[in-house]
Amino acid sequence: MSYKKKLSSGLAVELIALEGKYEGHYRTRVEEVGERLLLVGAPFEQGELVPLREGTKVKLIFWDESAVYSFEGKIMQRIAVPVPMFVLELPDTVDKVQRRNFVRVPALFPITFRMVTREGLSDLLKATMIDISGGGMRFTTKVRVEDKSLLYVQISLPTGEIQTPVRVIRVEKNEENNLYSVSTEFYEISERERDKIIRCVFEKQRAMRKKGLV
Repeated sequence: MSYKKKLSSGLAVELIALEGKYEGHYRTRVEEVGERLLLVGAPFEQGELVPLREGTKVKLIFWDESAVYSFEGKIMQRIAVPVPMFVLELPDTVDKVQRRNFVRVPALFPITFRMVTREGLSDLLKATMIDISGGGMRFTTKVRVEDKSLLYVQISLPTGEIQTPVRVIRVEKNEENNLYSVSTEFYEISERERDKIIRCVFEKQRAMRKKGLV
C-alpha cells in the first residue's frame, strides 16, 4: 500500500457513487486514514447531505503533483458523529494515471500571461484558453510565443484563481485569423493550484456527461 502515504486528513477527493438514486460525482475530503480503512466526509449537495446507503458501490479519486489515483469499493459503514462520514476499505493497489495522461477537456476561460526573458518579465498579455488538463493547457493569442519558452500565467477558473509558470511545448499559427495556438505543460506547479485545476476538469466532465457529450 505504498499509495497510502499520499492520503492524509483534509485531502480533497472526488467520490463517485456508481449506482442507486444518488449516482453521481461529489467533492469531499479525507477525514482519517487507518491501517485498512479510510474515512471520508459524507458529501453535501446544495446544502443537503447526500444519503448514500451502506453497500453502495463507489469510486474514490485523489491526486498529487504527478498523477491521479483511483480505486473502487463499497461503503462499509455510515458514521453520524462527530461529523457524517463513510467508511471505505483500502485496497492493496490503486489505479494510477501519470500527469502526462491526464484527461483534457475543452474550456474557454480568460488568461493573462507574461513571457519570462533574460531581461525579466514582459508586459501583461492576453489569451483565451481552449482546453485544460491536470498536466497542461492550450490557449490562443495574437502574440507570437517562442517554442520551449517559459511563461507566467494567471487563469480565472470557477474553482479559483491560478498563478503558475508553464513551459511551451508546441506553437502553431492559424494563417486565417493570425492567432497562435500555444500548447503548454504546467511547470513546478503547487499542489494547491493543481487541485483547483483538477476539480475544474472534473466539473467540466460532469457537465459534459449531463449533456451527453462524453
